[in-house]
This record gives sequence, C-alpha cells and structure tokens, in this order.
Amino acid sequence: MQTQAMDIQQEQGNFAFLKEGLGELYTQACLAERYFANDPQSSLVKMRLFVEIACHDLGRHFSLRPPVHGELANKIKMLDASGCIEGWVIDAMNSLRLEGNRSVHLTEINGNHVAKLEVSTLRMRQHMRNLHDIARYVAEKVLNICCKQIPDWHQPLQCDISEHVAAALNGHRDSSFYLANRFYHELETMRSIKGTDRWWTKNAFADKQADLAYWLEKAHVQGHSETWLLFAKSYAKKLLQNVDQRDAKTCFKLAIKQDETGEAAYEYGRYLANHGETKLGLIFIKQAAEKGCSEALSAMLSKTVATDEYANWLHLALKFNVLEAYTCEAFRTLEEHETEASATTTKRLKSALVNAQARRSPGYQFVKAYAEQHVFNVITPECAAKIMVDHYKDLPEYLWYESKLFTQICQNSAHFSLVSDLYQRAIYQTDDEHQASEIKFRMAQLALAEFTTKKSVKTPADIPTMLKEAADAGHSEAREFINSTEGKAVMKRCGFRSSGNHQKSATSKDKQKRKRKLAKKAKRK
Repeated sequence: MQTQAMDIQQEQGNFAFLKEGLGELYTQACLAERYFANDPQSSLVKMRLFVEIACHDLGRHFSLRPPVHGELANKIKMLDASGCIEGWVIDAMNSLRLEGNRSVHLTEINGNHVAKLEVSTLRMRQHMRNLHDIARYVAEKVLNICCKQIPDWHQPLQCDISEHVAAALNGHRDSSFYLANRFYHELETMRSIKGTDRWWTKNAFADKQADLAYWLEKAHVQGHSETWLLFAKSYAKKLLQNVDQRDAKTCFKLAIKQDETGEAAYEYGRYLANHGETKLGLIFIKQAAEKGCSEALSAMLSKTVATDEYANWLHLALKFNVLEAYTCEAFRTLEEHETEASATTTKRLKSALVNAQARRSPGYQFVKAYAEQHVFNVITPECAAKIMVDHYKDLPEYLWYESKLFTQICQNSAHFSLVSDLYQRAIYQTDDEHQASEIKFRMAQLALAEFTTKKSVKTPADIPTMLKEAADAGHSEAREFINSTEGKAVMKRCGFRSSGNHQKSATSKDKQKRKRKLAKKAKRK
C-alpha cells in the first residue's frame, strides 16, 4: 500500500493534496520543487513565500486577533504566541525564513560581493522535506486531511531531462551536477540488480559510466562545489575508473576542505572504516556529526548507546533535528522514569512523547504504547502488545528494546517465534538477576505450550536448562514447577534440547581447534 501511494504521489506530485482548497500554497510549493535541482536560490525564495502564505492561512483558520501582519518574522512570532501551532512547525518556518532571506542578499567573499548562493544538495533536500511537513500540517488543520494518508516527500523521479541538458550546455553548473548525480544514482541502482532480475548489459552500464564521467567533469570545470565528493563516491564504489592520479582518497580530502554539512567527512569516514582504517574513520564520522550530518549523528548514537557519551550525542542530534533522536529521547526518558519514578520524570516523558509524535519520529508508537500501559495506565496490555509488535521494526536498531518487547508478549503463544528471536538479546540487556530468571522461566513456559500444541519446538536454549537456571536464581514459580509432577517429567525428558547453533565456551572451542589440527596432521601423513 505504501509503494502504491508513492507511485500515485510521483504521478500527481508531492503537493497534490494542496491543489483543492489551498491553490496559492500549491503553486509556490510546486515552483520551489521545480527549481530545487537546477536553481536552489530561486527555490529558497519560493519556500519563503510559501511560509508567508501559510502564516496567513493558519491565522485565518484559528481566527487570530489581531490578524497576522508585518514582517514574516513577526507573523511567525504571532502564530507562536497564539499557542495554536506546534513548536516543530514554528522551528521549520523560521529555518526556511532564514534561508529565504539569505537567498535574496549579497554574500561577501574575500572582499567581493557575490549574488550567487551555494547550497548543498543534502541541505536542499532537508529544506524540501521541511516544506512538505509544513504543507501536510496546514492541510491537516485547514482542509481536514489526515497526515498519515500523505506519503513523505520524495525527490521527483520524472523530470524533463532535455531542460537540464540545454541549461548545462549553456554553462549552468547546477544542471550539469544534477545530470551527473542522476547518472550516479542510476548506476548504483543498476549494480544493485543481480541474478535473474538483472536486465542491463555491460554495454549499457558502460554508456551510463560515460554519461556520469562527462557531466561530472563538466560540472567540475564549471565550478560546482560538490563535484569532489561525487568524484570520491564514484571512485570508491568503482563506478568510475581512477584517472590522472585522481583516486577516492584524494577526492575525499579535497571535498572535506569545502564541506559545510559534514556529508563529505561522513562518507570519507565510512570509506576508511570499510578499508580497515576504523579508528581514523571514526574521527571523520565524529567531525561530520559535529557539523550536523544526520547519518553521522545516527552512527555516533549507535556507537555510544551503552556509554556515557550517548547523552551528549543525543543532545546534539536533537539540536540538529535528527528525526530518530526524538524517539531515542522518549526511550531514554522512559528508562529514567522506570529507574526512579517521580512527577518530574512523568512530565518529561509526556513532553518527549508529544515531540516525537509531532515530528513523526520513527518507532515512537512503540515507546508511546509501552508508556501508556505501564506509566499512564490508559490502554490494555493486549492493545499495547499489538502496537509494539507492529512498530518495533521502525525503532533505531541500536536501542535496547528487546527486553521490553519480550516482557510484553512472552505470555502470548501467537508470538512464540518473535519471543524466541528476542530471548538472547533480552537476557543480554538485563542486569537484574531476578528479571533474567523471569525471562528464562517465561521462555520455557511458552516453549512447553508450543510443544503441547505442535508436538515439536525450536528453542533458543534447553528447556530444562532455562528452568533450572531460573530456579537457582530464586524464581519461585520456576521452583514450584520443577518440584511438580509435570516439571519432574520435563526435567528428565532428554528430548527437550535446543536446536540451532549456540555460543560455545572457550574451552569447547579450544578442544575443537586441537582436534582439527590433529586431523590435518593425520591427513598429511
């Protein structure tokens, strides 16, 4: 359904939902999107106009008195003061206002006044996403359109390439770079198609490589600021062959010299890490994160999730409005509340959940459902479990969510397969011996119920072992079960053994290694 919605969106346009009822907003949004690739400066001007029109539309909808008036900054302040507009909308409006102001003013470079504004493709994409988010918000308030039915903004796939070719041949560097970037992504897509699905020939791939080389070199000669990075990525992924002593490392270093967004530093860090220089790669990824690169910040959150540095990186990610950071903040606040509950932590948790929901942060539904059952007591365990199962895959992979999800669904046999997958991680994430024994006992009980139904069962550990370890840790139900008639039968039943590969002890590994060496020597003789 999501793919179908995206296909319709590409046919009708990202802002088609504004067409009926908010025609002027629709016009400015389409113009901003039209100029997005080949004239960022004009696109930013249209975004600023869009924000100004949106201020008036929202002011009329909420019947603000006095009506919004004055400079755009004042109009946004009036919306903010009314209390009717969510904070993230105000932040997005101010961001686009400031960028729009920059686009219509001269820039002084080395004593020279320049009218041309350089904006990276990465930053322009973020501005377009902010514009689309504001558009969805206005449509929801003014036109009563459900935001969930509107897909996220996606860069238009269909465009008149002849316009860009003509502009590039006339010396327009943004169009030249757009064409180079387009062929770069087409080559990436072609290379990702393998096996029987591969439709392209070597000659077709070589033609695309020639197109990439031509337009990228042309954009470079015309003075586009992002060509060194695209050269570097093309050489790193072997989409282009190294020429004239120009290789990936050299191009990355030149790209970093004019890197404002951190994208070049992040890509270079990844390149180094993938080629055995992990420590140096991490240094560049840190540099990229400090500049606000969302991918780098996500990488640092993943790297430091169980360390004292995590809070600092999370604070920085929130400062740069990295979406997943709002889910991480809600999750962290929830854990703090569980550690030491108070009125303050409850208030902070509510605020964090509101922020995550307002920004549609990935996986916030999981945290919200857990909190609504265990903290606020407003939904049933069954309802919370359903929401958590539906959305756990949306969470950032580095969050330690497994123990919470395991506890929520461990007594429902319908989720046996998922519970088995979660078991090892849930144990690893648990410091409390009593909680670990509870996890082991629930896993064993669910496995026994599954065996009763299907007469066979695959478990992440031996059922008797799990029961014994839980009982030894002082779990009362496990002790009671082991001493029962059924429990004694289970403990004696040798058929209950785990399946699959499990972690072996160091001693066992050494023994196996010695056996293999002796076997090799015997074969040589």
